[in-house]
Amino acid sequence: MPTSTHTSQPSDDDPQQPADSQVNHATANTEAGSHPRWYRDLWLLLPMVGIGSMLTGLSIARYAGYNAGMFDLGNMAQAIWSATQGQPLMVTSYDVGARSRLSIHVELIYFLIAPGYALWPDPRLLVIIQAVLFTLGALPVYWITVRRSGSLLAARTLALVYLLYPTAQTSVLFDFHGDTLAMPLILFTLDALDRRAWRMYTLFVILTLSCKVYAALAVAAIGLIVILWEKQRRVGVITLAAAAIYGAVAFLGIRAWFAPEVGGVATTSAGYVAHYFGAFDDIRATGAARFIHGLVVFAPPLLLVWRGWRWLWPGLLIGGAVLLSTGPGPSFDFRYHHYALVVPFLMMAAIDGTTRMRSAWQQARHIGVSQPARRRQRSDWPQWFIQLQFTLVVVLLVSVALVNTPLNPLFWQAPPGWGLDPSSYGITGRDRMRDQFLAEEVPAAVALAASTFAATHLTSRETLYLVRYPRDRERALFQQHIHQVEAVLADALFDFRTVDGNTFQGGVPYEQQEIATALRDPDMGLVTARDGLLLFRRGASASDTLAQQAEMVVYETQPAPLATFGETMTLRDSELVPLGNRRFRATFVWALQPAASTAESQGQGFIAVSRLERVEHARIVHLPTFALQPTPTWGDAAVREVFELEVPADVPPGDYRWLVGWYDLNHSEAYLTDERSRIGNEFDVGTIPIDSNR
Repeated sequence: MPTSTHTSQPSDDDPQQPADSQVNHATANTEAGSHPRWYRDLWLLLPMVGIGSMLTGLSIARYAGYNAGMFDLGNMAQAIWSATQGQPLMVTSYDVGARSRLSIHVELIYFLIAPGYALWPDPRLLVIIQAVLFTLGALPVYWITVRRSGSLLAARTLALVYLLYPTAQTSVLFDFHGDTLAMPLILFTLDALDRRAWRMYTLFVILTLSCKVYAALAVAAIGLIVILWEKQRRVGVITLAAAAIYGAVAFLGIRAWFAPEVGGVATTSAGYVAHYFGAFDDIRATGAARFIHGLVVFAPPLLLVWRGWRWLWPGLLIGGAVLLSTGPGPSFDFRYHHYALVVPFLMMAAIDGTTRMRSAWQQARHIGVSQPARRRQRSDWPQWFIQLQFTLVVVLLVSVALVNTPLNPLFWQAPPGWGLDPSSYGITGRDRMRDQFLAEEVPAAVALAASTFAATHLTSRETLYLVRYPRDRERALFQQHIHQVEAVLADALFDFRTVDGNTFQGGVPYEQQEIATALRDPDMGLVTARDGLLLFRRGASASDTLAQQAEMVVYETQPAPLATFGETMTLRDSELVPLGNRRFRATFVWALQPAASTAESQGQGFIAVSRLERVEHARIVHLPTFALQPTPTWGDAAVREVFELEVPADVPPGDYRWLVGWYDLNHSEAYLTDERSRIGNEFDVGTIPIDSNR
């Protein structure tokens, strides 16, 4: 990079005050080789603590609220746990079973995290590390800016731009990824380069390369910049060569060495590329969306970064590749982690652009004629200052508008998928009950198939499949995997949903077919059920199994209904039989009313859910009519369902009214089983006695 100026004593907050003394930038690096006194600058530390705490808290809340899935936090947690067991980052893949992540993205840095994970094997540790490391990335932004521009105001502003940058924050908030870890590590690499601290530079280059196989592209770009503009040809050549050699070894060697014998399309090198760039028709169909996402990534600092084009071009190349990718997600969405490697180059370009503008302004002030002393007007503010503050405002506004944090008004309004909504950062009473259920009921270590958001809490095991995979359109994978596991954890009141206008994905029907498969499997028995959470065990005895049956019933003479539920359902008969030890057998006979008797009129159908009055988080899903004989299959026939249940031990002894209601599965909020999705009113079936026996 051309020689730039900085001050031995950085100027403070007055943008109109030129530096008093200037020295050559290269001389300053070798002369000081140290960092400015950042630890005394509250204008830096307070935003770091505030934003860092916010991102850490949100990441933890997302996990605690069962909204972080196996893709990808759960996979990373299982891989790092396997390293604590002496295994090479093994995960359970839907297509080949056990598979090393060294055969995918080669995230060697996970081995460095494994010792800490051995002490606290909890995915929350991973998101804490990620958020804290990201926050620390503000330090090199601050240090480099002070050294290059000589302005504390510019340093504070650009550090805040980094902390608020939209795609940087979304990378941190989206699970846990190697390229998100690489984002601040690249900035520390650039700081070491700026100081000519070659040992630290080497260390951070190695750490960056270890984050992900394609982090080699970012390191190679740094090497080229060092050769061309930093006047450190030897360092640049070594950096470029190291990136090229490591990238080739990792991509062609390590991945192949750990590849499973039979694998998916991403197993081979050509398949890896095809996985992310193999659907060009999709690019044409989503061109407008890609353009908008590109604007979100690149436009906020445009006034500054174009002047720092020497540092901008790597970000443009990497970001351009992401914008052209056709991976799942979609991968070009700015809310995912794929743009994390772009951010350091945008920040360095902003630093360079600011430095160049400020240097030109200083030179003009030195050679210009002094103006008469007068009260300073806003028009006297230099362009570098105006554009710097404008960039900060733009970044803040884009972050407030698009990122799901407390800075966004939608966070507090909590529409589906935002803020304190249960499918975002909200933590409900059911989530706390789910913690207890998983700790007490799910066996440790055994091979398991689990509901996707519960699975993330159960990753300390060698075999962990999902009950349903997001891209399993044929719904065939669970039928293969159920024979490879010892237990199944499903959720009949699946409470994660994404809403798009009048349609939604997820919700209660999400695992309906897979629950039916588990109920019909002769080797699996339902042993525990609470509030929709279902635990099946292989080889469960008849006495331990909660029996579930459904059959069609033909009446010669139709009995008078006991109850009606809107214009949808009638209850023909019911019976509640105590079996002892808090167990009951429930029998219900149902029939659809004529208006709802056709499958076309039902959509996804309806679900019956019972509850005991005054008992929270112990709803009883009628599994026979939900999974074994769902309402769209009834036609004009009546259906008798018989199922057993066990009242949880924490329900105090006493007499409880049994209330049953029907809910519309076509409603996104059916999982709440409240008036929004309820059909008609609840019916009081009777009173059951609960004793103190277990």
